[in-house]
Amino acid sequence: MGGGTQGNRALRLTERDLYFRRVDGHRRRNNPIGDMATPLAPELPTTERRERTSTVGVAYPGDPDAAGTWSGTPASLSNAMRGHGVTVKPLRAQVSRLAETAAANVLAALRLHRTPMPSLPERARVSRTIALYTGREMAALRTRALRSSVRRAGQLDAVVQIGTGYGLPPGLRIATYEDMTVSQALTLPIYPEWRLLSEREKQAGIARAAASYANAEVLCFATHWAANSAIRDFGVAAEKTHVVGVGRNHAPRPRPREWSTPRFLFVGGDWKRKNGDAVVRSMTQVRKRFPKAHLDVVGLHPRLDADGVTGHGWLSLSGSDERAQLDRLFEQATCFVMPSTCEPAGISYVEAAAGGVPSIGSSVGGSADLIGDGGRVVDPHDETAILEAMLRFSDGETARAAGARALEHSHQFTWPKVADRILAALGF
Repeated sequence: MGGGTQGNRALRLTERDLYFRRVDGHRRRNNPIGDMATPLAPELPTTERRERTSTVGVAYPGDPDAAGTWSGTPASLSNAMRGHGVTVKPLRAQVSRLAETAAANVLAALRLHRTPMPSLPERARVSRTIALYTGREMAALRTRALRSSVRRAGQLDAVVQIGTGYGLPPGLRIATYEDMTVSQALTLPIYPEWRLLSEREKQAGIARAAASYANAEVLCFATHWAANSAIRDFGVAAEKTHVVGVGRNHAPRPRPREWSTPRFLFVGGDWKRKNGDAVVRSMTQVRKRFPKAHLDVVGLHPRLDADGVTGHGWLSLSGSDERAQLDRLFEQATCFVMPSTCEPAGISYVEAAAGGVPSIGSSVGGSADLIGDGGRVVDPHDETAILEAMLRFSDGETARAAGARALEHSHQFTWPKVADRILAALGF
């Protein structure tokens, strides 16, 4: 995709986008979102793309090429850029594991008395989590480690900085990439430990993010929800902001299925945040109207004894048998349901859509962009809304039509296309 200014114009947030999101936000939160404009620019024809021979660093607090790092996002993005002809150099914003462990233990011990948890083991766990992921001391160590990694990398045409909890040296062309901002993380329940930070620590985290935004040439976000926060909470210019989406790490096949019998699928590791109990309770009510309806649950769930609900436990994509089982569940499903209490950019929605399955997602976060008109977002705290959505998609024809729209929408959400948009934003 050539020309970052012209080719990426539709990705940028405009004042008109923001105005209509403010005016229509309440209405859209609890209604089908088929009227929401597609947030991502269409791909240019292959004949209009330029050959890319640039060298780009990918920075992350860990190994950017490791499949298990942040759900595989850095590795997937790096591999996608390599597929576009870019030379990618991983940049680790991380001291040695031994040094990081030692530093985290010392920092956790220093804050034990300030962590209001009922037991010493719980205080120790939370204190260590804060020290590792939100403390200013660890951020300084990671910044220092990253700068050494940048020096070793040699000539770089640009750097993609994933996250803003560390800093890059000035003089580089930088594109940040995030699914949520620090201000959102501080105010939403996705990371409860963040609420235990002192006001000084919170302000330090916000200041680090603001410095990263000021240091970057372009700011890339997974959804409009996160991009709007950067504009509103950090005062960044809308024209500097690009919404590039997310890719999927698992692509179920869009097989023919029996739409007349409702079969819901829930996949989530964090049972509480993903709102699993509310889904099971709603399923009990659904079966009063649709006695043959079924719910399959995948993830770290508790014991499930409700009629019509089957728990499958954790299914890893790294195991061929478990991946095949997960594929079968997606191929049988008529609706994916995961109304998380907060979901910044749930890749599961676009993975379900790739299999032709509509989704019921959360209105808290960026799910609306990912689900598009292939489903519905609901208030995760309103179980009546969750139930009504599940009843709506228990109708076979409604689910089938939404599944077809979801499949079409999913074509925008692949890592090669995300990489293409980030590179285009940088003008490559």
